[in-house]
Parts: sequence; C-alpha cells; structure tokens
Amino acid sequence: MKVVFMGSPEEVLGPLEALQNSSHFQLVGVVSQPPKEQGRGKSLQDTAVARFARAQNIKLLLPSKASDPLFLDEMRELAPDVIVTAAYGQMLSEEFLRIPKRGTINIHPSLLPKYRGATPVPASLLAGDQVTGVSILFTVKKMDAGAIITQKKFPILPSETSPELTARMFKESTTLLLESLDLLRDPMFAGTPQDEGQVISCRKISKVDGTVDWNLDAKTLVHQFRAYAGWPGSVASIQGQRIVITDMKVSSHAQNLAPGVFIYDKGSRHLRVGTKLECIEISKVKPAGKNEMDAAAFFNGCQAKGVSQFDHPTQL
Repeated sequence: MKVVFMGSPEEVLGPLEALQNSSHFQLVGVVSQPPKEQGRGKSLQDTAVARFARAQNIKLLLPSKASDPLFLDEMRELAPDVIVTAAYGQMLSEEFLRIPKRGTINIHPSLLPKYRGATPVPASLLAGDQVTGVSILFTVKKMDAGAIITQKKFPILPSETSPELTARMFKESTTLLLESLDLLRDPMFAGTPQDEGQVISCRKISKVDGTVDWNLDAKTLVHQFRAYAGWPGSVASIQGQRIVITDMKVSSHAQNLAPGVFIYDKGSRHLRVGTKLECIEISKVKPAGKNEMDAAAFFNGCQAKGVSQFDHPTQL
C-alpha cells in the first residue's frame, strides 16, 4: 500500500515515523507547509515534518496551496493508495480527494462527532472534559464529517495543557493509524457514519481569548489557562504592564479576596488571587520584556510599587 503523509508540526512526527518504519506500507511522499520566516532574523524555517522528510531522503512537496495544479499533478505521479493527513493546515479540494485510489484519511484529536474543527484539544479542555480520544476518519469535503475508521479513548491528566495533550494524542494515534490502514485493505470497508445529531463544533481561538477575566470563577480560569497554553496564553496586566501567567491552579485554601486582588502565601510559595468563586494560585509569571520569574520575586516587585491587584481586563 503506497501512502503519502501530509502534516506540519512536531507533534505529528510519531505517526509519520511509524509509516516510515513499517514494512507493510510504502511511504512514497511527504507534504508539508512551505518554510516560514521565524526569529529576529526572519530566516526561513522548515516545518518539523519537512525537516524529517529531508533527513530521511523522502520525496517532499511544499505547496503554497494544496489546490495548485502543478502540485496536484505531482501527487498523481506518486499514485498513492492512501493519503494520511495530520494537522496539515490547508483545506483539500474535491479534485485532490479523487487522487488516492483508496481514499484520504485524517488523524483528528477528539472523539468525533464531538469537536469538529481546528481547535478540538482546546475545546475539550475549556469544557473541563476528563476523557478525550483520537479519531481516524475518511476525509470528505465537509470538515471532519467523514465516516469513522477507528477511535481510541483515554483520560485527560489533571494538569495537562493543550500542547502537552496534543502531543500525547498524536503519539497515541500511531498504532491506531497502522490499524486503520490495515482495515482499508478491504475494498468494501467504509467505516461508521457519524451521528449528525451529536455534532459539536469548536470555534476559532483569537488573541483576545487569552485575556484573564478575574470576574470568572477559578475553575473556568484554570480551564482557559490549560486550553490557551502555548497560544494565546493567559495574559493579565498590572498598571498597564502585560503579564503572562505561566503556571496556574485552583487554590485549595478558602480566602475572601475580591476578583483580581492578590496576596503572597509563604507556605505554598504561591500568589493567591481572588476570582468570582474561590481563588487561583500562581507560581510563575513572565512580565513583558523580562524573563519568567517565581511568585515571590514578582510579589516583591509589586510590593515595592504598592500594588496588590491586577488590572480589570478592559484595561489591557
């Protein structure tokens, strides 16, 4: 079975490596996003998937658009039986989907039909889910609506953030992908249609979502912190100075603090901050233009300025 893999970030290297190392499938090509400017020097940098393909001398295609006629011709020349996509980052046309003999399949980090769309992992964390999973499904024109080939459930760890959970989910998908490809050897296998009545779609995340609103309850703020870790982060401010919170949890101590007001607890070495309901505890922050610092150093700086409250979110 000839397979083409399409993906971009480091998190999807697990399934790609599994295909490369398998004696049951022939990895005939890899497709990824073209290089992007990164860093202060704005030098062009390959995606993690592209770097892997170059290192392994696998044929690599880097189209700006997956609908480009020249790219589609190159894909036809590869004559894949199956195309596997995993966080590739572009929509695929009907013309593209007609290229593989057996079909295009996608590794999706949620238990479809729950959380269709581009942000399934943050959506699950925002909802406070305790269980998630990976779905491998047939790709159709409608986003994440194809028949399910295989699924696997597993628990979400209590403090797991979006980047951590995403990496673990794609790692969990490795064996599942190989099992799915074996199922496709049967030309009659069509998977299990999704129940359209159970569909939950996830929305796009914007930079403003990372703004911490101290008038929310502690559990909601921690769900947001875990979901937005990586990007856009959890951002507050003090006297207009931007503060990125890099560690947060619900406090186990009852404390009557107004939303946004904070104290320092020497016993736990945490900053304790009031919310609408309960408190949160913060152990690390990163002020704009400075290195990450612990709660003690941050609090001492605030004391020197006579500050004991974060700004209201509208002041950001």
